[in-house]
Amino acid sequence: MPTYSISEFKARASEILRDLKDGDEVIITRRGKPCGVLKAPPPPKTRPLSEFRASLAGKLPDATWEDFQEIKKMWGRFPAPDEAGDGRGE
Repeated sequence: MPTYSISEFKARASEILRDLKDGDEVIITRRGKPCGVLKAPPPPKTRPLSEFRASLAGKLPDATWEDFQEIKKMWGRFPAPDEAGDGRGE
């Protein structure tokens, strides 16, 4: 486990953080005594795109306009139909 003084860490922070891998830890010292530990976060839990697409297969054709309005309420990220320029004007 690498150890860096505060001044060395400040000077090389970008490099040290860039080199951290999953589960790696770095000890930061002040006057030779540990004062902090940096640990790399675990990798994000993501599903492969193909698995995501397969999970949607057969589901979207049955979706209604109201289903998407419900999603819009939950997320608030989709433009209204008239803003999207799709001509529905609802």
